[in-house]
Amino acid sequence: MSLFRNILPSQRSEPLVERFSIKTVGDQELGQRLAAKLAGARFPLSGQWELTCRCNLHCVMCYTDCFNTPELIREELSFPEIIRIMDEMYEAGCLELCLTGGEPLARKDFLEIYTYAKQKGFLLTVFTNGTLLTEKIADYWVLYPPSMIEISFHGLTQQSFEQITQGVGSYERCLAGIRLILERNLPLTLKTTGMTVNRDELLKIKEFVYRLGNGDEHKVQYKFGSDIRARLDGSEDVYRYQLPEEEVTTIEQADQEFRAERARLDSQVRAMWLQGQELCGGGQYTFHIDAYGHLQLCSNNRRQSYDLRHGSFHEGFYTFLPQFPCHNRQTRQGPTLLTIARSPVPGMTTEEVA
Repeated sequence: MSLFRNILPSQRSEPLVERFSIKTVGDQELGQRLAAKLAGARFPLSGQWELTCRCNLHCVMCYTDCFNTPELIREELSFPEIIRIMDEMYEAGCLELCLTGGEPLARKDFLEIYTYAKQKGFLLTVFTNGTLLTEKIADYWVLYPPSMIEISFHGLTQQSFEQITQGVGSYERCLAGIRLILERNLPLTLKTTGMTVNRDELLKIKEFVYRLGNGDEHKVQYKFGSDIRARLDGSEDVYRYQLPEEEVTTIEQADQEFRAERARLDSQVRAMWLQGQELCGGGQYTFHIDAYGHLQLCSNNRRQSYDLRHGSFHEGFYTFLPQFPCHNRQTRQGPTLLTIARSPVPGMTTEEVA
């Protein structure tokens, strides 16, 4: 069986630079700081692991839900396979690990996976919809805390929330999960994907998150993004929920923190481009593993994969990932800049570098 898979890309054209999520708390992540110190050396600092496509919800824009079927769930990595790959990642020097899905808490062995990762010393982030959080899990996290818990919160009211999640009762269960985290003073980020179905609530959601922290910006963080991805089976019906670029710009311009963060991000992209740096760390400092053990550049680039079920993480990261194509690598064409107030740079138009 070949360890190397070619996956046909979606016919939808990819942007040269994906719009980065806006964070209300400017953070310098460990992987980014260490990456700068490595001065270009390839090293697997930070990984995202899609433990499962199983989920108790069926969010309208979700790109993994099409694989949320009994047949495909049976093909996902087993616990022993996950442990073996995790051992290889540890030996390769990986420091940060994000556990995501689907809904990672939907795996019955989630706490066992989490515990093993903690024992290995990984700095852990958990992406969850919050509805499956229990006192048992929250109490366990008090003893062995993750670096961050990120909960998706896409609607401010029960009606809008459940229109997106398509899960009756999911709004109250999510709020209950958020309360469990807040009561234990665990690190929490709430995040929202801006869409046509929640466009009128986006800034109100940010205000709601701020009130949760009682004005303490370090208690609850907020992340806003607007990119919609094609489903893993290639279907593109999800794009009907994509906000037009001009609407996203208007939303970001209406908020002082969003506006400042967008300018900072675009300035960073511009500087990286002019200095000849790669615009993405995929395969350089970061990597992605899907629910079936396929090693990829990132969750948004699955065109090619390396099969970790039949090969080693070391070989996959160092030999194969560098060969995989990425539209954020340097080319003759420059990046599309997304700053709200565009300011020309010598040799660069507002859209591209010649």
